[in-house]
Amino acid sequence: MQPDEKECPAIKLINGQRILCALGNIAPGYARLPLPALRCFYDNYDRLLGSGSRVDVSSEDRVISLGEHQIPIRIYRPKTTVPTLTMVYFHGGGYVIGGLTSHQGFCSLLAGRAAINIIAVDYRCAPENPFPGPIEDGLGAWNWVLDHATELGIDKTKIGLGGDSAGGNLAAMLGMQTFTKVTTGQLSQMPEFQFLLYPWVDMSASSDSIQRYGKGLLLTAQTMRFFHDNYLPEGSDTLAILSSPIACDDLSHTPDTLIVTAEYDVLRDEGLAFVDKLKSGKVNVIHQHLPDCTHGFISMGRFSKATRNRLEQICDMLVAYGAGV
Repeated sequence: MQPDEKECPAIKLINGQRILCALGNIAPGYARLPLPALRCFYDNYDRLLGSGSRVDVSSEDRVISLGEHQIPIRIYRPKTTVPTLTMVYFHGGGYVIGGLTSHQGFCSLLAGRAAINIIAVDYRCAPENPFPGPIEDGLGAWNWVLDHATELGIDKTKIGLGGDSAGGNLAAMLGMQTFTKVTTGQLSQMPEFQFLLYPWVDMSASSDSIQRYGKGLLLTAQTMRFFHDNYLPEGSDTLAILSSPIACDDLSHTPDTLIVTAEYDVLRDEGLAFVDKLKSGKVNVIHQHLPDCTHGFISMGRFSKATRNRLEQICDMLVAYGAGV
């Protein structure tokens, strides 16, 4: 069963990704699953279809205290190289699903192949903890990492933020300091870079790509609406603007930005528009647009050599940036 080309013209999509999208559309939409089942499915997707954990990477789990609550983090370190970069990483999942398990393979890949430290943050998700709860967790985790940089052995590295999809939204809100309008607190140190992988930067859901690619792929317009409605209070246009990095007019605080966009993605147009806005604001931007990938491809590498090649390309971007430190 192939996606309807009239509804989703994914003509040049990598075949392995196309097959997984087709299989994903046999059953009812993910947004119709009970939330516990959806979270379980997402946590196991990377384990079954992703790149898998690397033997040249160590991992360490910790629980950190942020005020009255605690959140888990996982620290990935390459075993055979001395990193020049450390990335505090926020997982995707629409602010509703995902965690350390869902991104185990991808974080391990980044640490090993790009030879960088990754500190993955298991921030609290909606609907139990809607906006701005995840932003507060992200800010607290960032400050904790910087406060413990010497203990963690990362004080000699360039420390930045990263994330995919909703995690890219969180990273950009912190990196560009747009969070100051929605929560208290401040960054203990400015991030030196931000790595954004098909980020969710516009909460208005008004771009053409949401309609063009809203059916037939793994991330659909229906699922995006489900995420949006669980994360943001209904009918709050003001919060939609405050939670959209693309609405930021003051780009003076924006760090070096490495950004990846995918062609077959409901978030394609807003990602490309965001790149243009950052460049117009004189931000140092390194951008890769992948013309044959879809949203979520970072967890589709196990049975697709072409997808693995794209993942290598992303890692090479970080390698090149780290070499320039």
